Amino acid sequence: MMARVFSAAGGLRRSAAALALLLVAACKKEPVGPVCGLHSASAPVTVDDGNVTRTLGVGAKLLPGDHLKVQEWAVLECFGGALRVLHKTSVDVRDLPEATVEAATLPRRALQGGKVVEVEALARTIAARYSTNKFTPESALAPKELTSGDYFKAFFTPNGFDKLGHDGPPLEGPRNLPAPAFRTKVPYIHAGDLGEGEWLLEVEDDAVFAETDDLATAALVEGKTYELGRTVRLLLPDGAEAELTIDGKQIELDGPMDLKLR
Repeated sequence: MMARVFSAAGGLRRSAAALALLLVAACKKEPVGPVCGLHSASAPVTVDDGNVTRTLGVGAKLLPGDHLKVQEWAVLECFGGALRVLHKTSVDVRDLPEATVEAATLPRRALQGGKVVEVEALARTIAARYSTNKFTPESALAPKELTSGDYFKAFFTPNGFDKLGHDGPPLEGPRNLPAPAFRTKVPYIHAGDLGEGEWLLEVEDDAVFAETDDLATAALVEGKTYELGRTVRLLLPDGAEAELTIDGKQIELDGPMDLKLR
């Protein structure tokens, strides 16, 4: 009888321990810091905190609680190594599996000898590529008749509205910056011009996302041909198709892939 009592007591202890583990797992807290960054976008990406809606800047770090609205194409690069392509959608960052997984979600490829070849995924420090300068200044959102090219310059390039000859009230931020040659180079993801060059990319389906050697990014949309300039990386989600032209030679690119160009 005593043995059975001890056995029952041991079973109760094991059941209690298992229940405690389940409760700990169920109560696991989400990260309190940033988990992803806005790598690139072809149109505004906004975040809504319930009181105000603001436009994100490319290169911004994103918190789990951020509610995003994506008007066209955008890519989130999450700090565990995963990439998430978004298209005309609304989503909470915490609901994306890529926000917590530690893995590369696009197959790694490299361009070698005019051919696309498989390469091993390499660990990279992703969080350091993104800044905490999260929002586009409110003054940059003043009503104005803009073309798509004007929009890109205004929202996604440094001092974009200054370049457009904005005549409104003074913009936020420092006004007396040193000449570009004397500024400290900050290696953060930012939207910008890919530069000029002989390499061309024609996007045939969906969208392709480009990144240059100085971390400027752009979303390249279907039906257009782009000069790649200083581009060193292309992201093709599943379903994306493009034709790369190098020295007159055409190379067909089919997603999904994370392609290192040079």
